[in-house]
Amino acid sequence: MDELIRKALFKPYLKLNKQSSETQPESWPECRSLLILHEGNSPTLAYFEAAIRSRFPGTVCQLVDTLTTPSIEVDKGTAIVVIRFISTEWQREIVRNIDDLSQVVYFMDDDLFDPSALTALPKAYRTKIIRRSAAQHRWLTTYCDTIWVSTPWLANKYAHLNPDVVPAQPTPRLLAVTRPVKIAYHGSSSHQAEKYWLREVVEGVLSQCPQASFEIFGEHEIYKLYRDLPRVTVLHPMSWQNYLDYTQHHRVDIGLAPLLESEFNMARGPVKFYDFVRMGAVGVYSNCAPYSDFIEQNVNGVLLNNDPQKWIDTLSLLVNSGQKRQALANNAKEYTYSLMH
Repeated sequence: MDELIRKALFKPYLKLNKQSSETQPESWPECRSLLILHEGNSPTLAYFEAAIRSRFPGTVCQLVDTLTTPSIEVDKGTAIVVIRFISTEWQREIVRNIDDLSQVVYFMDDDLFDPSALTALPKAYRTKIIRRSAAQHRWLTTYCDTIWVSTPWLANKYAHLNPDVVPAQPTPRLLAVTRPVKIAYHGSSSHQAEKYWLREVVEGVLSQCPQASFEIFGEHEIYKLYRDLPRVTVLHPMSWQNYLDYTQHHRVDIGLAPLLESEFNMARGPVKFYDFVRMGAVGVYSNCAPYSDFIEQNVNGVLLNNDPQKWIDTLSLLVNSGQKRQALANNAKEYTYSLMH
């Protein structure tokens, strides 16, 4: 099937039916507005949006996610930049408004025109790109005024298209380095109910605290439960020896130890307290045995009833109070040493 698609594609290489970029200025001041069409959030959009905007000075720019936006209102003089792929539905939408558009530009940051360049990619990914490229090939040749590419290599390969090179232009936000507040739940497979219970808590904290991140141990079922949330890492369960080594070298700010009511949980001991001390974290625990008789509230840890909103509120306060977290973690460490003597 790849060979059939390859024969049908770009032979010879893509040739624009509309005027080439040789006849186009670097920017079009007559453009009144700019629509950047993209599919979801992606590295391409993040690193090239500012550079694309700079080609249209003085215009009002709107990002349009074609995965969630079915149609557009187009003003006369609008320019459109298509990033990587354009669905058949959106191809028709642009054609419907073509007389009102000042320019249609296609931008790519990978070699999407030449199927032979994709041979080293995994088959499923390669086939997807080839099929999507084939589906938009005729439309690109008919309706795009010019091609923009991300690198001189692509510009040289497709020199017959007279493409413009638009280099990446990261914004200060992309370059900013912030220290995240790491929150961990290292429950084993016997804590499946707690992992489901925490889903609401994690989502609530993430929405209130952009600096918060979570790591959770779990199998594929737990990965699927949390995969739609940002800044959540699901780690594969480890053997005890690997976990011990991991936690001896891994720093965490807040450790979570929720316990739901069950006969099995009634026999548990407060061992998570020591895991948190080893990682330098303050522990937040369910206000029940074995923690309610072991933790001194707001001294060497935090005890909470199993109310998700209470956990969200308390964790959000801790995330935003580094001094409080450090004091509780230090007290927990000192308490551990006192038990050893």
